[in-house]
Amino acid sequence: MKSDLKHIELFAGCGGMSLGLEAAGFELYFANELSPMAGETFAYNILDENLSLLAEKEGQAEKTLWVKSMYQRKDLKERLREKPADIDSRGYSDLNSKTELQKKILIGNINDLLVFLRENESIFNNLREQNIDLVSGGPPCQSFSLAGKREKDNKKNLLPLSFAQFAGMVQPKMILLENVKGITSPFTIDGVKFYAWVEVAKAFCLEGFVPICMMLNSKYFGIPQNRPRFILLALRFDIFSILQTKFEDEANSEILANSIYFYKKVIENKDVLYNITKKDIQLYDIEKVPELFNGDLLPKIVTQKGRFISAKDAIDDLSSFDIITKSKIHSEYVIKLNAFLSNTEKNLNWDEKVNHEIRKHGFKVKARFRWCQIISKLNGLSPFALKILSGQVIDDEKMAAIFQMVKGEQIIIKDGQSEKFETINSYESFLSYINSIRSKKHSQRAINEFEPAPAQLTIPDDLCHYSPNQLRTLTVREMARFQSFPDWFEFKSKVTTGGTSRSYEVPQYTQVGNAVPPLLAYNLGSLLKNILIKVNDVK
Repeated sequence: MKSDLKHIELFAGCGGMSLGLEAAGFELYFANELSPMAGETFAYNILDENLSLLAEKEGQAEKTLWVKSMYQRKDLKERLREKPADIDSRGYSDLNSKTELQKKILIGNINDLLVFLRENESIFNNLREQNIDLVSGGPPCQSFSLAGKREKDNKKNLLPLSFAQFAGMVQPKMILLENVKGITSPFTIDGVKFYAWVEVAKAFCLEGFVPICMMLNSKYFGIPQNRPRFILLALRFDIFSILQTKFEDEANSEILANSIYFYKKVIENKDVLYNITKKDIQLYDIEKVPELFNGDLLPKIVTQKGRFISAKDAIDDLSSFDIITKSKIHSEYVIKLNAFLSNTEKNLNWDEKVNHEIRKHGFKVKARFRWCQIISKLNGLSPFALKILSGQVIDDEKMAAIFQMVKGEQIIIKDGQSEKFETINSYESFLSYINSIRSKKHSQRAINEFEPAPAQLTIPDDLCHYSPNQLRTLTVREMARFQSFPDWFEFKSKVTTGGTSRSYEVPQYTQVGNAVPPLLAYNLGSLLKNILIKVNDVK
């Protein structure tokens, strides 16, 4: 009987999943991440290795190893800014037959890691002997198909298969795969319609794992964010078989029966997988069947409708303080977050300015942000009010209706060299104001302070603060609060990027946006641990 559960993290990103799973009782064996920028954040927070400091001192990383790099181990500074796509067969590797993988993050392509494991029998055998409990990760899946027809020149579409192959080699007891809602939308290749989530489920069946698929939303798990997520939980066949004997109630028995039906159909039709479609597998949506999310086979709902954590709960203390006491007033959410996912040493040394750099904007940008704040409360007319900023024609009736709804609101105007707020009173001044702040951007919007934040975005200019006194984009720390990262968790590497660099760089904003919320990972990890307890595998 074990007290520590061993966990391997693939596509680890900055460490949100690992942080939450650790809080749930899973001990990281090793992690793999393609981006050295995201890997730097992971190494600092999860493994306590400061790569940027080591690079400054011309030192070498001990807990961060490169699967492959165009630079030697001593060239750490260059490695941290390396473009993964530039690495070829001539590259250097920190891995050899004597490498100890435990408590490491391996920077590099998962397929290169698979080759290494296949070529080093002793390391692979040792890995199998660890009896790994869980392999988790979030590979890009949007156009994945097992049918051999994938988008041309898009290597990302093979990554779910690499994940499944790794699982097949290591044979953990469980799989946890996370992805965005888009994985559930159909895509068409050569006239054939596919559903990536179904294809991913098939891939794990072929490796001996029985899947349970679900759609969650972060807001139901104490997280101030309205973001749907796809989750695939898969159990190794022998673990699943034991679990089937532990439930007698109709609802859970039906979930298990649906899963094993799909698994057996895949195994029986592995040569004609195109015959298996989404009608053969269930997708449990927390919005449609909340009663099933009770902590037995699907994670337990923590926050009920009407009690969701708001954006104001998450970030208000970062830009305001009590006038009388001159101190910060932290919400219950912030207090619980930092107490729950605590790191005593880093909590003591945490600097509020870290990852909370306030960006400065010109007048026109601030004026547009103020407009976004005003129209965020217009209900059905809000989309039309946003369209007029990008020059789209709105009929006179809607324009007049928008004016009536914003009449009396305070806008920001130029007053010589200074700026000031002024009330919208006349239709003519309203039209003049709109014409003066038009922009080609059509995705900007303001956070609603009384609601959970919208789906996390990786481009900071798309969201602005809700306060009239904060006419700016959100900081990295504010976005991290929406993702349920504790304040001691420090994001490393450059803050943002642009141009062609977007295709491979993973700066701080992107790290936050791509992450699995630690609190969500904690709830999922608690579910997985309870399942292992049910099959008498842990105490």
